[in-house]
Amino acid sequence: MNEHATAFVQALGRRLFNTRVAAGLTVRAAAHAIGVDHSMIVRYENAQSIPPLERLITLADLYGMTLAALLASTDEAVALIAAIDRADAQTLLQMERALGTAQQ
Repeated sequence: MNEHATAFVQALGRRLFNTRVAAGLTVRAAAHAIGVDHSMIVRYENAQSIPPLERLITLADLYGMTLAALLASTDEAVALIAAIDRADAQTLLQMERALGTAQQ
């Protein structure tokens, strides 16, 4: 695994840990909810294993996070990506207009 991929996996593990804790779930509760052994959750959070896409989707839902936000390339982008993912069409249009104005 190259340096960039390693950094991404480590950031994902940290994010999985932080979002689980923020959701108020223990390792065992999260594991039970998605049907895996608790050691698998620990391996994901410690960047020792990468969850398959289906499991990432399930974890994102369980933790109240969007998949895109969970996979954000930087921690700073997580909240913004989550807000965009959950925005309705009118809000997205307003955001697009605001960004268009800001770029000019």
